[in-house]
Amino acid sequence: MPLLTACGGKQHGTKHLLIVVNAPFSSTPYLGRAIENGTRLAAAQVNTIGVGVGDEHYSLTVRTMDTGLSPARAVANVRRAVSEGAIAVVDEGTGVDASWRIAAGRGVPICIVFAGGRSLVDAATRPNVFRIAPTDHGIAFRLAEYLIPKRLKVALLHDDSDYGTAGAGELKRAFAGGRESVAIDETLPADALDLAPQILRARRAHATALIVWGRPATIAAAITAARSSGWNVPFYTPPTGADPFVRQQLADHPAWVDGLTFAAGRLTAEVGAQPFTGFVQRYAAAYGVDHVGVHTSAGVPVNEPPETPMYAYDFVNLVAAAVTKAGSTDPAKVTKALEEVTVEGVNGDERAFNHSSHEGVVDDDVYFARFHDMTYAPVKDDPLSATLPAIPQTTQ
Repeated sequence: MPLLTACGGKQHGTKHLLIVVNAPFSSTPYLGRAIENGTRLAAAQVNTIGVGVGDEHYSLTVRTMDTGLSPARAVANVRRAVSEGAIAVVDEGTGVDASWRIAAGRGVPICIVFAGGRSLVDAATRPNVFRIAPTDHGIAFRLAEYLIPKRLKVALLHDDSDYGTAGAGELKRAFAGGRESVAIDETLPADALDLAPQILRARRAHATALIVWGRPATIAAAITAARSSGWNVPFYTPPTGADPFVRQQLADHPAWVDGLTFAAGRLTAEVGAQPFTGFVQRYAAAYGVDHVGVHTSAGVPVNEPPETPMYAYDFVNLVAAAVTKAGSTDPAKVTKALEEVTVEGVNGDERAFNHSSHEGVVDDDVYFARFHDMTYAPVKDDPLSATLPAIPQTTQ
C-alpha cells in the first residue's frame, strides 16, 4: 500500500503519497540532481492544490535513493521503495531490466526519464514501465537520417557502459541501410582517461565524422584525443554530449567544443517557447540557475536549460492525474490510469501514454543542436531543428 501518514497535525488530515527518485546521485551528480529537482518541483506544484480521492486529500512526498549506476543497488532501491509503499518510482533507467518485476508485484509504476534502450519499455510485457525521454532508437535513426545524405564516412564509437552498449545496437540498426557511410565500428572503455589509440584507428579508417555514444566522460575524452592530435573532425553525440561535464572537462580548450552536435528531445513545440521559458523561470526560482561552470568568450557564465528535470516534472503531473482518474491510491490502479490521462507537458506538447505505447517522447521530436562559444542552438540544416528557437543559456 502507498505511504499514508498524517501531515500537519490532526486538524488538516492530509495524507502523503510517496514518490521515489532512483538515480545515480554519487556517480553522475548532475543527472541525479536534475531528476530529483524536476520531481520535487512538480510535487510542490501538485501540493498547492493536493490530490483528491473521494473525501480524502493527499499530498506528494519525494524520497531519493542512490543507484551509483549499479544495477544491483538500483534493484535493491526499488525493492525498498515498494516495501515503503511508494505510489511511483522516477528512475534514471539503471537496473530496470530486473527492478520492473519487483515493482510489478505491487503494481507500482516506474517511469524512466533518461535511459532510452529499446528493451526497457514494452507496454505488453512490462505494463508498469513508462518512459518520458528520447529513445535510443529515435536518436540513432535521426542521426542516420541526418548524416547519411551528407556523404560522410562515419566512425560509430560507443563506450562499454550499459548506456553505450544499448546505443551501439541502435546505431548498427540505423546505419544498416547505409553501411557504405560507416568507416569503422569501435568500442571504447568507459573508464579510460586516454582514448588516443581508438581515435587514431578511426582516423586511419578515413572517418570524416565521429558519432560517440557514451557517458559524458567518454565524449570529453574522445574530443580531447582528436583535438590534441590536430584532428578537427566533426563530433555527433546522443543527449549526453550536452551534459555540463563535457564542457567542464574541456574548459581550458573552449574551441574544442565548437561544432559538437548532439541529438535530443526538443525543448519547445508548435506553440512556441513560452511554456518552456515559464518552466525555466519556475525552476530557477525554486533551485537557482544550473551553472555549467564555464563562460563564453565574453566572460558570461553559461547555464544549463532544465531538460531532464522537464521529463521528471511531466511524469509526476501524470501520476497526480492518474490518482484522480483512478479514484484510488492503489498503485496498480494508478498504473492502469496512466494509460488514460493527458497533461500539458513543460514544452507545450500533450504528454500521455496509452495501452499500446508507454513512450512519452515520440521519435519525430528528436532535434539537433550545435555548440558555439560554450552554448548551443538548433541546427539550420534539419527541417525540424530549423523551426525551433534557441533557448537562452547565459546569465548577464
